[in-house]
Amino acid sequence: MSKLINNDTDLLDGNTLSQELRTTPVPLNNFFMFDFQEFSPNLYIFRAEDCGHELLCEMTLELKETFVNFEDEGEEVGYLAAVVTCNFPSISVQKFNAKVGFDAYLQGVVMFQFQLKILEQLLLFCEEKDATTLVLTINDANLDYLDIYSRFIASARKVTTTKGEETEIIISTDVEIYDNIIDFMDKIEKSFRKTLWREQTVNLAFREYLKEYALSSV
Repeated sequence: MSKLINNDTDLLDGNTLSQELRTTPVPLNNFFMFDFQEFSPNLYIFRAEDCGHELLCEMTLELKETFVNFEDEGEEVGYLAAVVTCNFPSISVQKFNAKVGFDAYLQGVVMFQFQLKILEQLLLFCEEKDATTLVLTINDANLDYLDIYSRFIASARKVTTTKGEETEIIISTDVEIYDNIIDFMDKIEKSFRKTLWREQTVNLAFREYLKEYALSSV
């Protein structure tokens, strides 16, 4: 899926913590649902679902403290900071692909929207828990699915886990990062609608998608 996205233009133009269930309004459909459940004092289960496209993601979040070092007037000092860590799982796409008519553009954009909504909720969870950093550990086989996160990553490194060598990415929970995510989601939404309505006459998958999800034009 990484081959679909080489830059913003390719993506957008289509060239290739409560324990009760909550919903969040999303521009393109109202199928996104998420839930945070406390498993133990510092462990939470996060479940996100796009029931309209049959996408599901579930992961365990751990709230922990880590020692952060920095230089202050030439002296190295440090403090304990809260971070949220999790292993990013695979997302099943078998049913999803059929939902979008196996169209590569629809597959890419809808999946990226789902991933961005997940990241949005993870950052809101971090804010609620006063965590300064979100740490995602990803199996290298799944890295293609997280291309859309690359613009928000503060750092990335290889780590050795019980599953072997994986990639650890760090995303700041700063409000500026959150605002950038929201702006980027809005940009994708607007371009997605334009592309669907502009090309529906020559693309059957687009036309069927518009009928199924009743999207209005921009």
